[in-house]
Amino acid sequence: MEFFNDLSKRFTSVAKTVSEKTKDSVEVTRIANDLRVQKNALEQLYTELGKACYAVRLGDGEAEQAEQLAERIQKTLARIEELSAQRDAIRDVRRCPGCGAVMTKEARFCSSCGRRLPEDAPAPAAEDVGSAEYCPDCGAQRTGEERFCAVCGKSFVDKDAAPEPEPAPAEPVPVNVEEPADPEEAGE
Repeated sequence: MEFFNDLSKRFTSVAKTVSEKTKDSVEVTRIANDLRVQKNALEQLYTELGKACYAVRLGDGEAEQAEQLAERIQKTLARIEELSAQRDAIRDVRRCPGCGAVMTKEARFCSSCGRRLPEDAPAPAAEDVGSAEYCPDCGAQRTGEERFCAVCGKSFVDKDAAPEPEPAPAEPVPVNVEEPADPEEAGE
């Protein structure tokens, strides 16, 4: 009888998992359809904005209409971002802030561009809120008298020091576009 009870529990567990996956799949499909509708609406708004701006340029249109279209574009872009975030949460993935590539939640670096992905800051425990110290870079909690963050390596000792400035971009090297002097004309 124990065998049948165990088999029943396993079957119930598998059925729940399949049901949850199906719900997630249906939700992802619904979000994908909403995204497609929003992106089509965005393209239409861009077209209308272009026409409105051209009409303003010719003196036939109203700038207020173009401004209203720009506001609708902002709202549509925000909705697209919201829907994308919902879809990513259901799929249990995140996007690289640099290139937009899809990564697993556990990834620490983007596999497409190599950029370090931001760490999710841990939620502080209720009793630790007042006395806890957290890393300014990744949000990991400092334990004891650690001098460096165990997650990202940032120094807790130098927390008051100014961050290192990013190196300045290299100055462009001037290119001489003049043609070289003809050796025969130079008298050589």
